[in-house]
Amino acid sequence: MSDTASRTLGVVLAVGIGGAPFYQSDATRLALLGDTVPAPNAALVVMCLGVAVAWWSTQGRGYLWADPAKLTWDDLTAPRSAVLGRRLTLGWAARWSALAYGAAVSGAVLGWHGIPYTAVLFAGFGFLALSVARVRSPGVWESALPLLLAALGSYAAFEIPLAIAAVAAAVAGFLLLRKTSLAETASREELVRNFAARMTQRVSVAFLDVWGLLPSAQPLALPRIFAGRPILLRYLFAGLLARPRALVGAALIALIAAALHRVFPAVPPVWWIAIGAYLAAIPFAAPVAQLRRTPGLRRWLNNSTLAVKLTAAVVLTLVSTLWLAAVTALGIDWNTTSLVAVALAAAAAVRSVTRDPIDFANVGVVDLGGVLVPMGLVVQVARGPDALLLGATFLAAGQIPVVIALGAAALLA
Repeated sequence: MSDTASRTLGVVLAVGIGGAPFYQSDATRLALLGDTVPAPNAALVVMCLGVAVAWWSTQGRGYLWADPAKLTWDDLTAPRSAVLGRRLTLGWAARWSALAYGAAVSGAVLGWHGIPYTAVLFAGFGFLALSVARVRSPGVWESALPLLLAALGSYAAFEIPLAIAAVAAAVAGFLLLRKTSLAETASREELVRNFAARMTQRVSVAFLDVWGLLPSAQPLALPRIFAGRPILLRYLFAGLLARPRALVGAALIALIAAALHRVFPAVPPVWWIAIGAYLAAIPFAAPVAQLRRTPGLRRWLNNSTLAVKLTAAVVLTLVSTLWLAAVTALGIDWNTTSLVAVALAAAAAVRSVTRDPIDFANVGVVDLGGVLVPMGLVVQVARGPDALLLGATFLAAGQIPVVIALGAAALLA
């Protein structure tokens, strides 16, 4: 099959899967809501959460990189401000297009009540996100604003106040347009440093190491963090402190899980807890992924693979338990199943980042409906989520001993 035919088939499959909530809206509504009538502002709540996530995702300013060769030879003929500005706009448009799809799905499932307010929210905060991404970040505290929007949308989704907030966001966006953009003021050193980090991630993905996309660590002003034993535990805790944006992301996931639990009551709470805890913990598993791809670092730590897995599982279980405490405070009932769910999520995260290197001599390309799928890559990506989804299914059925055994197997395998 030609590349064009494969791409066309892939687009057709994606459209078919993405359109399922529209032509199977009754089945989707039954699975998510059961016999419950959705609240009038349910779609607006989902929209607030989506806007918060999209806004938060733009704060990393991933457009801010440049190839050093192009900086040297093409900077006069292709001004960097135009290139960076176009890259910023395309990245923002991709996020807001996905958000528009999510808004359409929530409208089809939850009803179209309050759609004008949803549109105002979409436009106002979208413009603010685009304007803010143009200028230099004030730090991790910038992420508090999407958190505030998610909290307000979850617990006080009143249409008029949210519309006023959206208008205020648009005004703030217009004021920020008067500032000089980063595309014009960013230094060569910053652009090249970001380019090097981006190339590292691209090479990782090219070699089918998808966990190379996990967030990199920020410098820590703690010179004695590794001075003493146990060095492995210190290394893992330093990895937590060096990823402040992931801490904010975990808080945002907690708000989303608690809100979706109220909006979609037919879904067992254990699913929101297990999936949310996994998403909150996986960025903090990046130090373990780095150990797997850096033999010299493993030798320096001088610990067995099993010791690394068990220690990482303990640290990530602690992180997931703190996340569970936040979710419980936000309204999801706590029980023994919840504790097992967060432990399962930690084990699944460790399983994800401790897989063996892929065997490039046998990637295992399989023809599925005319699309060539590298099964080796699928197995690598599914390692971790497989244990999570299977364990959550057993947890929803009340099979706690089976899930405990599954989590132990996920760590030892």
